Amino acid sequence: MALPVNIQDTLIVTRFDYRNLVRSAPGVIFLVVYLFVVVQLGAISIDLIPVGASEPSPMCKLPTGSAPDRIKDKIQRSIPPFSNVSPQAWRYLECERPVVMSVFFLIALFVVPFLVLLLSFNQVAGYLHRRSIRYILPKTGRAELYLGLFLSNLKFFTVVSGAVTAAVTLGWLIVGRSLPLGTVLLFSAQIFAALWLSAVPLIAFMAMMAAAVGKPTGTFFLGVGFYLAVDIAGGLISRQTEYAKVLFYVIPLEVKYWFAYPSLGRFLGAAVLMLCYTVAYLAIGWGFLRRRNV
Repeated sequence: MALPVNIQDTLIVTRFDYRNLVRSAPGVIFLVVYLFVVVQLGAISIDLIPVGASEPSPMCKLPTGSAPDRIKDKIQRSIPPFSNVSPQAWRYLECERPVVMSVFFLIALFVVPFLVLLLSFNQVAGYLHRRSIRYILPKTGRAELYLGLFLSNLKFFTVVSGAVTAAVTLGWLIVGRSLPLGTVLLFSAQIFAALWLSAVPLIAFMAMMAAAVGKPTGTFFLGVGFYLAVDIAGGLISRQTEYAKVLFYVIPLEVKYWFAYPSLGRFLGAAVLMLCYTVAYLAIGWGFLRRRNV
């Protein structure tokens, strides 16, 4: 079904809700938690691999089919999904990129998308629950409101993530003076793009949940619970059978790790899949919202 959208009205909703989001409790809590988590990730990365220990491992001199184990062994013990990362990806992250940044990148891919759920659970549900949507709809259509709220959450995450990534990059340049400037900037851009692309479908996922549930609390527990259930169930069942790994593709749990591969085609393929997830979630959410009595 066609979804006619007035772009101007959508952008008005985006600006209006973005201003509210910056001052709201969910927005402030997300900002504080995001900053805290990033600082902790930086400390964990340096603890695992000191900045000064950024020289390539002797394992990098071995044939391409083998993978260095300095990062691999330490991270795989605590984060099971990384066991599926290929030797080529491990080699790229350890031998061609600063090691401490690679550790940060991998752990951030695992943690940061989950934080997005904490930001975006209230985007549509809050208006539906308070019935304030009735005062907006006379001037703004449901489609414009739905997309505008999605874009305001995406804009807020973009600003926060971009500013924090820039600060972390500056810290890497100051602390790790031996790291090449061009390599640090290029890898930082890759990290930002990967985290941003991983966040977009999850914001859409929570928009879908919000349209379906209609209450912020219910949206939060259902969305976060579903995410964790798929992640945990997929991890446990996949140890018994390879077919269970399909659970990781119900939501983009597995695809996000494609951003860590050295192949540009793999990166672009992951980006296209993330876009497909986003469109699918928004379309399903719109199906719920257009049938609601608001």
